[in-house]
Amino acid sequence: MKPVLNRGVRLLVSGLIALATLGPAASAAMAASPSVGATSATYRFLESITFRGSANLTADVIRAELVIDIEGSSRSEAVGVPRNVGTGSTTLSYVLDTPAGFIVPNTDITARFRLVLQDGSSVLGRSTTVHYDDTRYQWKTMSGEFVTVHWTEGGESFGRRAMDIADDAVSDVSGLLGVTETDPIDFYVYSDRTAFYDVLGPASRENVGGVAHPDIRTLFANIAPDAVDDPWVRIVIPHELTHLVFDTAVRNPYHYPPRWLNEGIAVYLSQGYDRSDRGAVRDAVGAGTIMPLRALDAQFPTTQERFFLAYSESVSAVSFLVDRYDRDALVALVRSYADGVSDDEAFEAALGTDVAGFEAAWLESIGASAPIPFGPQPAPAGPVPSGWVGAAPIPGLAPGASASPTAVASPTGASPNSEGGLDESVRTESLAVLAMTILAILFLARRAGRRRRERLPAAGAAADAPGQEPPA
Repeated sequence: MKPVLNRGVRLLVSGLIALATLGPAASAAMAASPSVGATSATYRFLESITFRGSANLTADVIRAELVIDIEGSSRSEAVGVPRNVGTGSTTLSYVLDTPAGFIVPNTDITARFRLVLQDGSSVLGRSTTVHYDDTRYQWKTMSGEFVTVHWTEGGESFGRRAMDIADDAVSDVSGLLGVTETDPIDFYVYSDRTAFYDVLGPASRENVGGVAHPDIRTLFANIAPDAVDDPWVRIVIPHELTHLVFDTAVRNPYHYPPRWLNEGIAVYLSQGYDRSDRGAVRDAVGAGTIMPLRALDAQFPTTQERFFLAYSESVSAVSFLVDRYDRDALVALVRSYADGVSDDEAFEAALGTDVAGFEAAWLESIGASAPIPFGPQPAPAGPVPSGWVGAAPIPGLAPGASASPTAVASPTGASPNSEGGLDESVRTESLAVLAMTILAILFLARRAGRRRRERLPAAGAAADAPGQEPPA
């Protein structure tokens, strides 16, 4: 009795027989398929990340790329990769420069090579992920309920003190805003100011003592070991961590709250609306230099005076909001942003007024008039004759005439007569100018034609082909 093979086994045997029959041809066809191997990466902090991978290139590969995803960004970046060979096996390599401030520590960078084919399809290699850290230091680490602290100088007591301040801040703010923090938060403490600014990059302001990156849930601060108990430390740490909790409460893919609200809440919860900020707002009101809240929606001013005034105005507006409506209204306002609503929709729902109405009430509360817009202004009118009454004259337009298409000045600058026509002398002069122009054009055209005919025989003889007459 012959053994019975099931369908799967029969298909496998058939495939093996076919492969054996084709032999070298099948192997060549398989080798001709474009492919990309696994990607590897190495990096030097504040210098570069180098990505490498093997690939098999075929004639239909039109481009090699590296696709890069940086943690915290919703976009992928594709960069072209040089090819050493047209076809065959090769090594793909790309160097991503990472100068100060380009990528902050504690960021994951994922990348893979991609081959783009003539038909628009692509072949992707396996990705690799680099955890970009500041490798200049041997970091000490301690974890609390919400925050993991990393520091370089100082003993265990320093790290524990920083961790306690951070944990308490996260607990207080998350409790107020009604959010639950479950994802880890990393807090890097630099004792060296230069090293701290290396992380922030050259565009950072010189008065920054801490900065939060909600997209990677990381806080950086410049605190010396002997300064951990200074009063400002209990301000800067809660301030920056408030931004992280605020981000958890409002994150959505459509619309982010205005910056003055974010910074105002951070100042309000970390130090309150203190005497210094009240004085700055009072002085700005007296000088007429108060900035409208809509001017503080995105980036704050870069000059030192107005930079600090932006923070003072922000906490002033938040303090007014709490005093006028209460903290529950503040929380309702913040939480409404998670639905992706507009600013006016959020303010209407929480406070019963739009942003303009809230701003007007805040300005009234501090005794300020509506701010005067800065920026380009309409140009002043040009000079007019002494005793002129009415709008400035239009050049070429007679006094009292309307600027209609039939009342414009003539090409010679003469004005129309009372009957809508030109004066006789002006008409005669215009005709004379026109006649002279026509004669000059005819003279130049006749002269150019004569010169062309004088050159044609020599040019024609040199360019003639057999059996052709030279051009006439």
